[in-house]
Amino acid sequence: MISRPLTRFVALLAGAVVTAAVVAGAVPANAAATIPSTSASGIQMLDADGGELQQPAPLSEWTRGATVEDSLAQTGDVLKLNTTRSTGLTARAASDGAQATIESGLFQLRDRVPIAFTGLRASCGTDGSTSVTFDTLTVDGKNVLNAAKLSAGYTVALPTSDTWGSTRLIVGERAVDRGRAQVTALRIEAEAGWSEIWRVRLGVVACAPTVPASPALVSGVTVTSPSGAALIPGAPHLEAEGSVSAQTVSGTAPASTGSDVSVAHSADGSSAVSVGSFRQVPDTSSVGEYMWSALRVYGLRLTVDADGSSRVTFADTGSAVFVNGIWINTGTDLYTGVDATGAPRVRVHLNERVAQSDGSVVITALRYEDLTGAYPAVSLGVVRWSASAGGSTPTPEPTKTTAPPLPARYAFAVDATGPSAIAPAFVAAPGETKIAHVAFGGADAQTVTDGYAGQISVRGVATASSDAAASVGVDDLVLYPGTAMEVSLRNVRLEVTSVGTTLTTGGGTVAGQAVPAGAVAAGTRFAVAGRTAVITLNTQSVDGQAQTAVALEVDDRRGLGAFVRVGVVTADAPQQSPDPGGGTSPALQPQPSGGSSSEQLSPGPIGRDDVRVAGGGAASTSGPLARTGADVSALPGLIGAGLFAAVGGAVLIVFTRRRRTRRE
Repeated sequence: MISRPLTRFVALLAGAVVTAAVVAGAVPANAAATIPSTSASGIQMLDADGGELQQPAPLSEWTRGATVEDSLAQTGDVLKLNTTRSTGLTARAASDGAQATIESGLFQLRDRVPIAFTGLRASCGTDGSTSVTFDTLTVDGKNVLNAAKLSAGYTVALPTSDTWGSTRLIVGERAVDRGRAQVTALRIEAEAGWSEIWRVRLGVVACAPTVPASPALVSGVTVTSPSGAALIPGAPHLEAEGSVSAQTVSGTAPASTGSDVSVAHSADGSSAVSVGSFRQVPDTSSVGEYMWSALRVYGLRLTVDADGSSRVTFADTGSAVFVNGIWINTGTDLYTGVDATGAPRVRVHLNERVAQSDGSVVITALRYEDLTGAYPAVSLGVVRWSASAGGSTPTPEPTKTTAPPLPARYAFAVDATGPSAIAPAFVAAPGETKIAHVAFGGADAQTVTDGYAGQISVRGVATASSDAAASVGVDDLVLYPGTAMEVSLRNVRLEVTSVGTTLTTGGGTVAGQAVPAGAVAAGTRFAVAGRTAVITLNTQSVDGQAQTAVALEVDDRRGLGAFVRVGVVTADAPQQSPDPGGGTSPALQPQPSGGSSSEQLSPGPIGRDDVRVAGGGAASTSGPLARTGADVSALPGLIGAGLFAAVGGAVLIVFTRRRRTRRE
């Protein structure tokens, strides 16, 4: 008698040979037939060798013309000791999608536990959307239906049979079939080449994506390849009043998937889009979702009112959008991510509004661009608004004359913590304007510095705050001159209004990288080679109703413990140190008493190893800064003091020994 392992080996080898023959060229005669645009089938079964025990039935396929529908009352057992029964099977294929339903089913392969279900339904749309639902689903009488995982699909392992090996139940499987998005409601998968029934597929639909001639009125997810091909052409979508939702949106982009996506449009012209989650992870490694190329979005919602005003919200602003390897700030309308050299590589637009030639406005909740041209572009939540779509016709874009007043904001020039500490300086409270503020120690009347440490210099400061705008202006900004972290910028201007935040500069350098003159995108980041420090231009954050905008932020709290902000507009009143003259002044780094020369001060926060060779001087466009460290002219005095201390110590030792000798 031949042993089971040997028999299984022979069977597996035979199955492999059959498979190889098909792959090598044993192609059916009808392989060149036209692939239907949409198709649906109820059940298909394959034997151990891949042969068809049950051809797809009922089967409906559509390429053009009228909708195709078919049905089957029931199926029975095809092999002894194997149960393969189902009732009420239907299949529908049409120009807009496909659907398959089965009222009930009971399947039990020989020597395996039973699988039972009711109310199976699978559907797909030509917009890339797919959906799977069940009324009940059990394995060996136990409930295995997990509605939360139906959008992504999941697998249930059945108890292993001593005779027939392992068997799996795959629920809500998504795949790409010859360029079509395919979903299989249930797949029973036994061991190929051994189990009498190898595979059972129940509720299978497939749809080829179509690109609409014009943008849909409302759409959920759009993914476009770098070549311009539509991978997900706006799914789900609406062209008229109503609502539609999709458990999963994937189309022909396997690395790009949306879940729990819904769109709605009302008779008054208002629209709404919600996206439970979206993932585009081109790198399929274990850390792919944390790479800079990954885009992950959670809990997004776009609301567009009948008058054209729009709002974008997230369920959790702290973990809403992951891009460029970080969770980004969603309180701004634009984020630009850069690489280690400072070159922009990704851009994210939030609540983007683009006027069209016909007078309509295309509003996009989130638009992602890969500036390297390597990965697909993504748009989530797109609404095409026009005045004729609703009952009102106001201008959708707010203007300065109709903009709401700006809530109370404080504007100040600079603050810093760490080795070079400066309290908020040059503060303008709501309704105030300050120019040519007198800074520490009667220094230059338009300059705020950290004293003789010479690491921070902010010159030509003007701050203002009103119900129209809050602003900070700095003529010259120099931080950490002569080091890898050096910042040198001219004409820095930050303005915050009720409709947005803008930052412009006259150009300069940040951490050795050129900054061109003009507007600066929100969240522009610069990494400092060899350091933990990160320098960010146009930082914007929102905590509840409290908004903070910062022209330039240096964060090295994990390294030197330094945190510097220049050009700050905030909702919270800054804390200041009292000034003996009745006003306020920067809280400088502690200094030794008795004198104020640079030779008597502690060195600045940047170490010698961080200093670049700069031709013997600080590379500052604002003139020389105060010196740091000690002057060699003090060397003779220091040597004398050291000798005096040494002689005094020797005398004390001798005196002590003589007293001890006398006592003995």
